[in-house]
Amino acid sequence: MSSARIRRPRLSAAVAVALAVTGTLLAAPAALAAPAAPVSAVGAAVQGVAPFPENGTVLSAGETGFLAKAGTSLAPYFWTSYDGTVTALPGARHLGADGSDTVVQDSGDGTYTLRDMGSDAAPVVITTPGRLVAVVGTTLVTQDAQGFHLVSRDGDRVERRTVTGLPGGEARLGSAVPGALTVLTDGGADRLSLVDTTTASVVTTVTARNSVLGFENVAGSPTHLTWYDYTPADDGGSFHLYDRATGRTQVLDHVGGGQSVALSEDWLAVAGGGTLGQVGWPLLLRSLADGREKEVLDRVDNLRIGADGAFLVQGVDAREKGVYRITVGADGEPAARLVASSGRLPDLTMTLEDVPKVVDFDDEDARVYLSWDFNLSVAPKLTLTHTATGRQRTLSYGIHSPGPRYRFVWNGDGPFTGTGDYSGEYTWKMTATETSDVGPSVERTGTLTLNRPATPRDFDANGFPDVLARDASGGLSAYEAKQLGDRYADTLSPTPLGTGWNTYTLTASPSDRTLVGRDRDGVLWMHRSEGQKLLPRTKVGGGWQVYNKIVGGSDLNGDGRGDLLATDTSGVLWLYTSTGNTARPFHTRKKVGGGWQVYNLLTAPGNVAGASGGDLLARDKDGVLWLYLGKGDGTFTARRQIGGGWQKYTHLVPVGTNDAGAADVYAVGPTGLVAYTGLNSTTRPFGPGRTLTADLDPTRFTAFF
Repeated sequence: MSSARIRRPRLSAAVAVALAVTGTLLAAPAALAAPAAPVSAVGAAVQGVAPFPENGTVLSAGETGFLAKAGTSLAPYFWTSYDGTVTALPGARHLGADGSDTVVQDSGDGTYTLRDMGSDAAPVVITTPGRLVAVVGTTLVTQDAQGFHLVSRDGDRVERRTVTGLPGGEARLGSAVPGALTVLTDGGADRLSLVDTTTASVVTTVTARNSVLGFENVAGSPTHLTWYDYTPADDGGSFHLYDRATGRTQVLDHVGGGQSVALSEDWLAVAGGGTLGQVGWPLLLRSLADGREKEVLDRVDNLRIGADGAFLVQGVDAREKGVYRITVGADGEPAARLVASSGRLPDLTMTLEDVPKVVDFDDEDARVYLSWDFNLSVAPKLTLTHTATGRQRTLSYGIHSPGPRYRFVWNGDGPFTGTGDYSGEYTWKMTATETSDVGPSVERTGTLTLNRPATPRDFDANGFPDVLARDASGGLSAYEAKQLGDRYADTLSPTPLGTGWNTYTLTASPSDRTLVGRDRDGVLWMHRSEGQKLLPRTKVGGGWQVYNKIVGGSDLNGDGRGDLLATDTSGVLWLYTSTGNTARPFHTRKKVGGGWQVYNLLTAPGNVAGASGGDLLARDKDGVLWLYLGKGDGTFTARRQIGGGWQKYTHLVPVGTNDAGAADVYAVGPTGLVAYTGLNSTTRPFGPGRTLTADLDPTRFTAFF
């Protein structure tokens, strides 16, 4: 049941106006082979069918033909009979009557000449005040300060009837068909009235649910009233259909918004309505009797109601652009007949393609353009699929002039809720669909390779630092730090790196794409990441059971490689510098110093405060965090206190370098993640903590590094 409010008509006094009537008869215009303005067709017109200008507009649909205009404000008007005869019409302005062959010439001074284009009857001239807004049959619809008026002539007598029952406020005509008008009132067009032209009175008035936007796409008939009413509660809006016989209003849930609408005795026609989810802009016909729906034509641009329940449609079918007459047979099946042709649309063709085979993203500002051009306006879509993982990226395009017109920009950095794109081979698929939706799409496919240089703490080769998390079952995943820190990232997209990591009691990442784990027997193993997986592990050596903490990531000796630190059970800190050789990854250990048993958490994030070497963060048993600045020779300056309260965290994870050149840190605690931004300052190394909204439940994981 509709929520629209039905109002009873309100009567008002008729206004008597003197009418000057002249019976002067004008000769009927001569029939021509073509309209006075040249027809601009998009292709060869159908033989034996009347031509129609590509930019022409149908103004009314009659019994034997239709009134049209050639496009521009100064273009001539013409009448096209359904037998193919085209008749040029004199004068600057003409209006037609949908459902009849009446055409009215407006002389601009209140004098109107009515012609029956379907017969040899002499034209009739009527002079009347007011502005002509529509024609219904042989009745003029005029508007002035007093309202709408229906002006008709019977012999020498002219009758001018004022429409009664309209709500107050500014008014404009919505539609005019035999027997009915629709009128929008109240300035914002938030009231819609159905007018019976037989009685010149309002049948019913409904109020828009959204008074700001008002009504869209209204139509009326002697038996029904329909409108599209926008409201956010309907996810946009819905069509409503009022039945005058029953007084009930029905919401048409399956009919889209459309571009225009018309009513015959038996059918509702929506131009571009389509069923929900329909691709394209067909003509949707819905039976008023039983709700059956039929779709006609590939595209509809203009819709008029004709005579005998027919519709006249400007549109495209099978790429033939023109004017179609739509009738529905006794079996309920619609039939479309081309009555005027603008020619055949050309087939969609790609005219340019510029896609690189290899893409290098060697810095954060790197980008590449993938471009196409076509002979017609299109809406292209480009999807990149990473071959190894199947992860996809759909790119957005921009329209440029000069060409190539359609250009996609790819910088390897996903949208604000996504992740960076992986290195490796991609397949791409570009689908271009005509914006008119009247023909098959053009599809192109290919491959390309994305290369990304090694980035610190980037374990899945997507160009951005990662947080490594080991879950209780031993699964290891890389979470992009950028995505974790994004307040809009409702869904995380980690990269699974492997399983079996619960065999390790200590884990660390000493350098780029390198991980180490110590097993329960004290053997240290090294894993190298390649692409989005880990290579088979290699044995570093035994005897590591003497250590209770290992940490890596900082370059402590200035050779450009990350190193490894370990504290033994007696509190001595040892340094293992990297060799860069996977067969022998570390040099012989060097003693840094004793007394480190006071700390229960170590992190080597890199440069925190601008010293010459990698730095070290240490938390003591009282929850105080201390900073050790690296000297660049494997040793540290005296410790500096950062602050207390850090006992609430279980892990401190390096997450790369920020724009200030300092390392950022994510702190992991029972309640979630907190981001600390490095300030490159010895007196204030980090800014205040910022709680992250990413759903990375720390209770699911046994280690972060």
